[in-house]
Amino acid sequence: MPNQDQIDYWNGEASAKWVSHADALDAMLAPFIAAVLDEARPIAGEHILDIGCGGGALSLAASARMNGAGKVTGVDVSRPLLELARTRAQSAPRMLRFEEADASVYQARQPVDCAVSRFGVMFFDDPGNAFQSLRRSLKPEGRMVFACWQAPEKNEWATLPLQIAMPLLPAPPEKPPEGAPGPFAFADADRVRGILEYSSWKDITVTSWQGELTMPGKSAEDSAAFMLQLGPLSRMLRDSGEVLETVRDRLTETLTSRQSTDGTVKLGAAAWIVSAIAS
Repeated sequence: MPNQDQIDYWNGEASAKWVSHADALDAMLAPFIAAVLDEARPIAGEHILDIGCGGGALSLAASARMNGAGKVTGVDVSRPLLELARTRAQSAPRMLRFEEADASVYQARQPVDCAVSRFGVMFFDDPGNAFQSLRRSLKPEGRMVFACWQAPEKNEWATLPLQIAMPLLPAPPEKPPEGAPGPFAFADADRVRGILEYSSWKDITVTSWQGELTMPGKSAEDSAAFMLQLGPLSRMLRDSGEVLETVRDRLTETLTSRQSTDGTVKLGAAAWIVSAIAS
């Protein structure tokens, strides 16, 4: 089945961590909700499709942009995150709906006006066919806007823990093949354009977003603990015992030097904000 590894991951043991940290992650990634919706410009009465909606933060924000006068459908493969999204939406307008489905083959019941995504499109096994399928869910001239990460070396929030841990590991982890499904699959802007052109999208724009993200936690210790809970480093260090403690200590020390006056830690980030029109 396409994307089966991702479906298994987002419904497995790791999903509980993503649910428990959802509020902190949404706060950290809030700038990208604003960036995506500023570009998408949803208006009252439209139907918005949220691709890889997770816990529903972007869906809820899109509904709020339309003052509850539009329809939003969030699609994701993760049952635990969809349960969270539905819980969050209990007090939201009835026109907000969440569906368990693989976005790479999902077909909307009726064509939608706009598709949006906050880091939900980089995990497709076959992105060319996935974006063709998504295009068929949009009305002619329908809009699509999504955020995806630039290269890891431009994202300090992701690479800093790895840089600290690498010297302590017996062997470095294998680097995934270029373009393999994962957070940085769309790091190459030219590749993104090529995939969308192949999938018959037009008027493609890829705009760079660069800035700092506020890491979850009220102190360096909190932020270090969070960074060791989620992501590839947490999987590498899960059974490493003493190495994990050493990495935590060194990471905390490094983050302490990056604390703001309020104790929070800000680290560099870079993403692409991609827009296109369905032809």
